[in-house]
Amino acid sequence: MKRLLTTLLALIALGLCVVCVVQWQREARLRGHITDLVKRLEAENALRIEAERKVREYEKEIERLTELRAEVEAKLVEVTREYNDLSADSVARGITIAVYMRELMQTQAHFAAAQSALGQGSSVMKEHNAAVTAQNSTIEKQNELLKQLAKERDAAIEKLNARTIEFNEVVEKYNKLSKGR
Repeated sequence: MKRLLTTLLALIALGLCVVCVVQWQREARLRGHITDLVKRLEAENALRIEAERKVREYEKEIERLTELRAEVEAKLVEVTREYNDLSADSVARGITIAVYMRELMQTQAHFAAAQSALGQGSSVMKEHNAAVTAQNSTIEKQNELLKQLAKERDAAIEKLNARTIEFNEVVEKYNKLSKGR
């Protein structure tokens, strides 16, 4: 019987050892899972923090781009308005030049008529000389006015070209910004 009790005690001790080993392995697996879950949680928290930081950066960039776009659109409106003003002014000057050219042609026609009448006599010649002198002064005035209008037209065209260059630069900047998004 003593032997039976000793064997039974040894078997029970071995069974308890097996239970301890099984529990130890289970606890090791659970600790491994907990460590893995903690690492995943830390990684997700780091990703969340990085995503929030990027969101703040993107919001700032969106605000900056929105302000820049508003500035570009305001500049575009201003340049377009100036372009329209200069175009209207150029058209008006062209009409004025056409009117002066018509008057010049009429004066030249009167001058030709005066030359043909010159052969009729000295009194007629004196009258025509006076008329020609008046016509010449009118022609000179008109020529001066044409030169002045041409200079003003050239200045307006230079302004228009400068504005067009500015407009193109603004459009290029806007396009670069749009492509940058």
